[in-house]
Amino acid sequence: MKKVFLITTLCLLASCGNEKKSENPQMSHEEQSVTSNLDLLKGEASRLRAGGSVNTVELENGKATITYVKNYSEYKELNPQSKLTENDLKEYWSTGHAVQKSLISGSGELLKKLSFIHEVEIILPLENKVYKIDVKKTDLEKFIGKDFSQITDNWTKDFVDPYVYEKNGREKFFNKFGTEK
Repeated sequence: MKKVFLITTLCLLASCGNEKKSENPQMSHEEQSVTSNLDLLKGEASRLRAGGSVNTVELENGKATITYVKNYSEYKELNPQSKLTENDLKEYWSTGHAVQKSLISGSGELLKKLSFIHEVEIILPLENKVYKIDVKKTDLEKFIGKDFSQITDNWTKDFVDPYVYEKNGREKFFNKFGTEK
């Protein structure tokens, strides 16, 4: 009789535990969606210019925050197999306005490719300075003077050429959305 009571009690406890786990399936679906979106964001962040130097990727309420490594030591921690030297890393960032190009193109690409992103902040600490850009999709539309779908239809003509590759446009864009401290 004790065995039957014990088995019945254990079955009830196990059954109650299972009910609690499935009590709110919508919550787990939301958590899965957030995890899935964060995974997508991490994948896109790794494809940005110098994506191997991305240290952290965060997503909160439609805002993506990408932070690059502070120095070569952090880079080597993330990429121990890399043959890149400290000098290579410094040279990459010092050539052809690489910092501004990276911040501008990266913020735009993430807004374009990931519909769940409405704001992008990219932080690049580099040689005792911190470069940062923070672009909201709505502010980008106002700045360019077009709806985002129109901008993405002619992405190269409306965004890349005038604000990434053209020096005056790049400086204007960075002055509006970026900081250097």
